[in-house]
Amino acid sequence: MDNIVEIELCEPAPFLFGENGHLGVTDGTSVWIVAVTREAMIATADPPEASLKRLVRYADLYRDMAEAMLTRGEAQDGKIWIFEKDIIARRSPRRSGFDRAEARPRPPVRTSDG
Repeated sequence: MDNIVEIELCEPAPFLFGENGHLGVTDGTSVWIVAVTREAMIATADPPEASLKRLVRYADLYRDMAEAMLTRGEAQDGKIWIFEKDIIARRSPRRSGFDRAEARPRPPVRTSDG
């Protein structure tokens, strides 16, 4: 049985390098870079787009996909790659893309006000 790995977004903040998007994720001990290919960003939702805005909007989805890949041992040299084929395999056949609500819900952020 696989050990379940839970990760959170961390530094570095999402950025584009070349044609690919990159996100930092951590389990509290290690940090990995999630590389989302241009083709994967385009396949995520309509209209087709590969931009920093798309990367940030779907960061929770990409994080959840990376979490599953880490659990399966698919990280290589500190990087987790998300390709177009991964997006297509996860996408529901009834829709053309993902809703941000599909990502794992997060607990509310606590403030100093209570």
